[in-house]
This record gives sequence, C-alpha cells and structure tokens, in this order.
Amino acid sequence: MDAINIIEKLAKTAQKEQMPEIDVSRAVMLEIGLLRREKTSVIPFEWFAGISAVAASILILLSLGAWQYMVSPFAQLLAPFQEGLLW
Repeated sequence: MDAINIIEKLAKTAQKEQMPEIDVSRAVMLEIGLLRREKTSVIPFEWFAGISAVAASILILLSLGAWQYMVSPFAQLLAPFQEGLLW
C-alpha cells in the first residue's frame, strides 16, 4: 500500500506542475525557407537515363542475332551460306 500512496503523491505533484513553453516556430520557418531556396537539378539523372537507354538499345540490337541462333538450331549451320549471298 505504501507504493500506491507514493505513486498517487507523485501523480498529484505532476498534475500541479506547469508545462514548459517552447517556441520552435522560428526554427521551423527557417528550415522551410531553406528548403524552398534549394533548387534541385535533374540534369545528371537525365544524362544517366539517356546513356542507359542508348546502351540498352545497343544490347537489344546485338542480342537479336544471338536470339536467332538460340531459337533455330539450323541457323548456325546455315550462317556461312547467308554470308555467301553477299558476294
């Protein structure tokens, strides 16, 4: 019972205390002002996306020939004849 009385006494003392007032509005407004001033640049991302697209299209063009050999087993057998038609 002694512990309950101590807890009740602490609760009453805590209810009587004044809450401290802290003004953070100035710091928040300053931070918002700094965020508005920052201008992000998307140019490095655009360059990276463009280079990636070019690399991907080159790989697609190179892989089309490999895909032809994988799909048809006779394509590799007939490949020398295809070059012969150019002459």
